[in-house]
Amino acid sequence: MTTYETIRQSYKPDHIHVLLIAESPPPAANIQSSRQFYYADRIRKADRLFVSTIKALYEDADTLTEAQIEANKEVWLRRFQADGFYMIEALDESQPHEATKRERQEKIRAHLPALITKVRSLCAPDTRIILIKSNVFDVAAQPLRDAGFQVLNTELVDYPGQFNQRAYREKLRRLVHGTVR
Repeated sequence: MTTYETIRQSYKPDHIHVLLIAESPPPAANIQSSRQFYYADRIRKADRLFVSTIKALYEDADTLTEAQIEANKEVWLRRFQADGFYMIEALDESQPHEATKRERQEKIRAHLPALITKVRSLCAPDTRIILIKSNVFDVAAQPLRDAGFQVLNTELVDYPGQFNQRAYREKLRRLVHGTVR
């Protein structure tokens, strides 16, 4: 069975221009979730993180429906890769929906050394970083800056859940504008 990390690595650009860091990887592939970013094997309902990211980054996707984007997910993922974008998570394990913000932040805080090591292995000196979700931004922004990384956001970029999709797209679009080759 192919792991999510293996699937993600198949979309890793040769040179990462913009590294997006979300909170945690998706649950098992058979569990419906809005966090299915690199899974392209079938259409998934409410793939909000992926759809909102593509709509934010690509003007020609902005008017497409979620179904239209999902139907061509492999093409969008390859374009995302070709343009030097890559998404990882601050944590290595999926977090249950029931986990509190405090629990999530404690896990991110405990995982910071591993995250910094991972980011260091992925980033070039010109790589820009965008942190997604308040848990990641609140805990990791300053430690990543202190480690010498270029964190673009000075405020949180909302997770594009059921109610924050527009705010996510607007903030991501503003941050990325001018950072892509």
